[in-house]
Amino acid sequence: MTESIASPGSRWRYGIHPNVTEMRIRSLGRVYLQLGEALRLEMTNVDSDRGDVVELQYYIATELGPWALWLSCPREDLADAEASLREITLPLAEDAKKESRRGA
Repeated sequence: MTESIASPGSRWRYGIHPNVTEMRIRSLGRVYLQLGEALRLEMTNVDSDRGDVVELQYYIATELGPWALWLSCPREDLADAEASLREITLPLAEDAKKESRRGA
């Protein structure tokens, strides 16, 4: 039996958060990821009783162009979710690592 292992990015969605117009920004900051420099927004839904849910939006400048990633998760899962984001690399970066190993 073969089990497929989900990639670190499997919990992430790409694009603009679907409820962004109904949210208030709680924090805003610049972070550095393997993908590149990113603007990190933490948002809350002002009309919801989902107080324990964190809504994050990342705008990332990569070598391949800009990305927008968003994540909704319970606050207690936030550290694991953000750790997964830090593990994601650009596909070309992985190819470059493999090529440099072959040449060594």
